[in-house]
Amino acid sequence: MTDKDDFDRIVEGLDLDLSFPDEPADPVVEDPPLHWSPEEPEPVETEEPFYRRVDSTPLIPRRRSVLLAWIGLVCAPLALVLATVVHVFLDRSILAAAVLIFVASAIYLFLQLPEHGPGRRDWPDDGAVL
Repeated sequence: MTDKDDFDRIVEGLDLDLSFPDEPADPVVEDPPLHWSPEEPEPVETEEPFYRRVDSTPLIPRRRSVLLAWIGLVCAPLALVLATVVHVFLDRSILAAAVLIFVASAIYLFLQLPEHGPGRRDWPDDGAVL
């Protein structure tokens, strides 16, 4: 046999029980409660539903300013991509205007998000809506 290395010298001093049982242990069977009788109805727990129903919002926003912000958020980058695809070179002023429209639209939409704070009845809420 070969010389023992450091690991073998460490392990030979340990008393390891590596025997495994041949059969699994019997499962523990619980006795039914003594106070239960078939005539008594089991108590029914009434819980709140896991979710709360929220009315769906319309696909097209009702306010004109929010609709314009969504158009600016989507159309400004789309116009730049289309101009690049068709090899149209745009002036710096047009590029700067498209970037400013995109940023301003995004900031406006972020500012329009509703507040979720202690004043709401479902606070603290994780924000998930089904």
